[in-house]
Amino acid sequence: MELSSHRFFSFFDPDVADELRRRATVKTIPAQSILFEEGEKSDALFLVLSGRVELCKPAGRRNYLTIAFVGEDDFFGELGVLDGSVRCARAVAVEATTLARIDRKPILSVLRNTSGKTVIDVLNRTIQNLRVTDERYVAEVVRKEKMTLVGEMANTIIHDLRNPCHGVLVACAVLHKLHSDEKTLRCCKIVREQVDRIISMVEEILEFSRGTYQLNRQTESLAALMEKFAFLNQEHLQRSGIELELRPANVWIHVDAGKLSRVLQNLVYNSAEALAGRRGRIIISARSLESEIEICVRDNGPGVPDEIRDRLFEPFVTCGKKGGTGLGLAIAKSIVEAHGGRILCESKRENGAAFHVRLPVG
Repeated sequence: MELSSHRFFSFFDPDVADELRRRATVKTIPAQSILFEEGEKSDALFLVLSGRVELCKPAGRRNYLTIAFVGEDDFFGELGVLDGSVRCARAVAVEATTLARIDRKPILSVLRNTSGKTVIDVLNRTIQNLRVTDERYVAEVVRKEKMTLVGEMANTIIHDLRNPCHGVLVACAVLHKLHSDEKTLRCCKIVREQVDRIISMVEEILEFSRGTYQLNRQTESLAALMEKFAFLNQEHLQRSGIELELRPANVWIHVDAGKLSRVLQNLVYNSAEALAGRRGRIIISARSLESEIEICVRDNGPGVPDEIRDRLFEPFVTCGKKGGTGLGLAIAKSIVEAHGGRILCESKRENGAAFHVRLPVG
């Protein structure tokens, strides 16, 4: 949007608004850029002309708690500008974002010399923002408590699972010795790999609840990783009436193969659940970009519901799924970010959804 049409200027008389526009500095910043840190001096107000900014607070070592998102035609940083306090949160550009920056001094000068109605309008907007942010912060604290409980539960499950899983593996080894035909060997291989996957899935929930991941990185063929994933999951998807198509790229990636397979599983099964009750198609494709490798999981389902689109990767967010926990996409995002990558979603109602996983080269 153009600077002149931003709603912040609607608080002021035309002449005053024009003066503030002249004082604004417009700049486009890349995704993941930090605009300011908590505790820094509040020296300016920011207007969002395009893109999105995340406001967050520290929550443990290297973790941050999201308290608000600011989008196009909105503004942030006004509280510190008004009362002179330091920044009370960190601001990060979620995507490439165009901002207009107005320094604190001209804003205060205008407010001191303008009508009472203008001041009240600005204060009302600030109070409204504080109320929304407070509700969000309380919700995040509750979410953190839930994650603690999930971690405790996962720890207990891991302990209880190991013995029966060991028994299944021993029985599988005996079956392997007694029957050496190709079909039995194939079935034994699937059983062993799926048992290992059960254990690793619960361990990943435990790691997710703690906010840390232990990555066992190795250089892997992305095509081979995708083919192995299809080998383990294609039969189940076919029984659900879903066609799985691979479009691999001949590239090598330095990743934890087990955890990246978990990301694919969460994305594919999320699509499969969205396709429930209809014959569908899921395509996993890969391509090499300039400094990233992209894996895309695309389906022809109904798309992401509007009511959860902005919170899609947050824990416990789910909509319309029978028995859904709302953890699958949150875990996928955390694994991708542990690899130094990012995950994006594009979706249109009744035109399916596409999840793009982008990992750094090397």
